[in-house]
Amino acid sequence: MPLNISSNAKGILFIIAAVSCLSVMDGITRYLTDYYNVIAINMFRYFFLFLFVISFNSIGNKSVILVSKSKFKFIQILRGIILAVEMCFAHYLFLKIGLIETHAIFASCPLMVAALSVFFLKEKVGWKRWAAILIGFMGIIIMLRPGSKVFDPLSFIALACAFAFAVYQILTRYVSSEDSPDTSLFYTGITGFVILATIGPFFYTPIENYHWFFLLAICMLGAGGHFLMINAFKHSEASILQPFTYLQLVFVSIIGVLVFNEKLENEIILGSAIVVIAGLFTFWREYIKSQKSYGVKNE
Repeated sequence: MPLNISSNAKGILFIIAAVSCLSVMDGITRYLTDYYNVIAINMFRYFFLFLFVISFNSIGNKSVILVSKSKFKFIQILRGIILAVEMCFAHYLFLKIGLIETHAIFASCPLMVAALSVFFLKEKVGWKRWAAILIGFMGIIIMLRPGSKVFDPLSFIALACAFAFAVYQILTRYVSSEDSPDTSLFYTGITGFVILATIGPFFYTPIENYHWFFLLAICMLGAGGHFLMINAFKHSEASILQPFTYLQLVFVSIIGVLVFNEKLENEIILGSAIVVIAGLFTFWREYIKSQKSYGVKNE
């Protein structure tokens, strides 16, 4: 007897699978940064994503030419540039300040998206969500520890990366009004590939035979993670799925502790908890707002 799974349940399963893939990918990437430049690593990743995008849009009734049509070509290219640059810096931070601290600061990204949506997408954010955003940024300050002896200036680069990724998501929301997810993924892959294929060879160093397996693994996990995430959002609303993306912080923390001997510092735990709780509250308020807009009564 076939198992009947609701659309939301399918979306949640897809998003958890996607986050799992991306977490393992980050762990392997962290390992490779001990041996190779992050730009060269991402050059291979984007080459694989480029092949994946071309192949994925060349099967069935799809066409690369049709998928490439966009009313926001400049913004789509800008999205791709922002993501490619942000990813290189993020992977550099994995090496310098660790998986746990980098992802803890990245957890503030949804709060930044909520704040930026007011200015760029003209979305309305009530005082409760503004309060949650401000409380969340207090959590960031706790993690950054400015003025303390353990303060690392690289943490501000992590914060800048989180901001860049928030801008990327805002631009993605903007173009989604006219462009399909396939079109956005197409420009993400093509733009990143062109940029990194241009500068990547200057940072290339010979790769050990067994490291090719790890490179292939991060390529497949990255493409698979994005594919699973696209399918997740096809089955369920963003307000339901977004809280599950915080599982990536849990997964990479486990990898950081068990594989790379990173430490879970009290400031990181406390700051992360505040940021995650604030983020979950903003998602909940967004869900309540969306329900009211559709005339659904909340008990």
